[in-house]
Amino acid sequence: MINKKVSRSKKMRIVIDLTSLADNFSGIERYAMSIAEELIALDSEGKNTYILLFKRKVHKEFEKYKSRKNIVFKVYPGRNKLVFQQIILPFHLYKIKADAYLFLAFQSPVLFLRKGIYNTIHDLTSWDCPETMKKKMELYFKLTIRNALWVSRGIIVNSKFTRDRIVDKFHYDKKKITIAYCGISDVFMNYIGSQPSEDPDSEENKKEIEARLEKIRKKSLDIRHKYHLPEQYLLCLATLEPRKNLPFLVEAYVELLEEGKAKCSQVNTPFPDIPLVLAGRKGWKMDEFLNRIEEEYRRSIVVTGFIDDEDLPYVYHMADCFIFPSIYEGFGMPPLEAMAVGTMVISSDAASLPEVLGKAASYFHSGNKEELKEKMRQGLHQECDEVTVREIKKRVEMFQWGKSAKKIEEQITCP
Repeated sequence: MINKKVSRSKKMRIVIDLTSLADNFSGIERYAMSIAEELIALDSEGKNTYILLFKRKVHKEFEKYKSRKNIVFKVYPGRNKLVFQQIILPFHLYKIKADAYLFLAFQSPVLFLRKGIYNTIHDLTSWDCPETMKKKMELYFKLTIRNALWVSRGIIVNSKFTRDRIVDKFHYDKKKITIAYCGISDVFMNYIGSQPSEDPDSEENKKEIEARLEKIRKKSLDIRHKYHLPEQYLLCLATLEPRKNLPFLVEAYVELLEEGKAKCSQVNTPFPDIPLVLAGRKGWKMDEFLNRIEEEYRRSIVVTGFIDDEDLPYVYHMADCFIFPSIYEGFGMPPLEAMAVGTMVISSDAASLPEVLGKAASYFHSGNKEELKEKMRQGLHQECDEVTVREIKKRVEMFQWGKSAKKIEEQITCP
C-alpha cells in the first residue's frame, strides 16, 4: 500500500501520535517527543497544521504550543494500553482527515488503514532477542511491525543497523526507509555550554568562572543527595530489564571486588572498591534480581530508580566510568549521553552500539565477562585523550534532533 507522495509546496495536515508520552518515559517516548518538537520548530512560518494526539492529558512539554494557531490538540480517554492503542485510537484517527499520519514511538494500530501512514521501527528485538521479552509482547510487536511494513508510505528507523535488519529480514525496499538518528537533548548541550572555559587566554574573569563552578558544585551536591549517590561510582543507566544484561554486569563487578579483597589478583591493575550505581526505571522480570542486590550487595550497589531529565548530565558527569552491557540496542542513547559530558564509556559491541559510539567508547565482546572485567580495570585508570575528545565532539555534532526531524520532514513532504 505505497502511495505517491504529495508536493512540498502543498500545505499539509500532519497527525503526530504522542499518546505514549507519560511523566517517566524511556528512549522510545523521548524520540517521539523530541522529533515532534523539532518538526514544529522547522515550520516557523506555520505553513502546516499539526494535529497532536495525547492520552488523558496534554504532555507538559507541549503546553507551550497551545497559543499556536497551526497546532491542534486532541486528548482521548483510556487506561488499558492495548485496548487504547488498537481500538480506541483507530476509532478517533478515522475522524481526522490528514495528509500524513506519523507514528514515532509505537507502530500504527492494525485496524487503521488510511493513506499517508509513516511508521517508526526502533528495533527488531521480537525477532533478534525474543528471550528478553514477555511472550505476549513478542507476538504483539511481530504483528504490529509486519503490519507497519505493509501499510506505510514510508518507514523511519534510528540506525543503519535497524534499517539493514529490516531489509535483510523482510526483503523491504531500502529506498522507502529513512534513517533519523536519536539526538542529544538540549539539557546536555546546555550543561556542556555551562562549563567554564579552560583556555588560559579566555576573556572570562576569575569571578565569573568561580561563580559558574560554584553553581555546578551546588547542583551536583543537591543531586548527589537526591539520589543517594556516593562520592565515587561506576554507572549503568538504562531501563532495568533483561535486554540490558544487568546481572552479567553485577557478576563481573562482584568478581572484581572479591579479587581485590582477596589480594590475589594476577592482573597488573587492581580494581578499587568503588560502588556500582544502577539507574533507571524498573522494567519487567527484575524483581528477583533487585531483591538479591538489596539482600547481598546493598553496601556496594546503589539502585536509584528513575532519574529526572534535568539531573541526567550531572549523574553521568559525576561517574568515574559509564558501563553499558546491553545485548541488543536499536540505537543506545545512555552511553552517547554519558560521553557527551566527558565520561569514559565502556560498552558491549552488540547491534547498533559501535555505529552510534564510534571510536569514542571502549568495547568488550558481548557476553565476554573476562573482557568486561579487564575493560573495567583499565577504565578507572584512563582519561580521554585528544583523539577520543575529537571523536566525542564528532558524535555530538552528528546526533542532533533537528537534523533527524529535517530528514523526516523531507520524507513526508518531498515528492
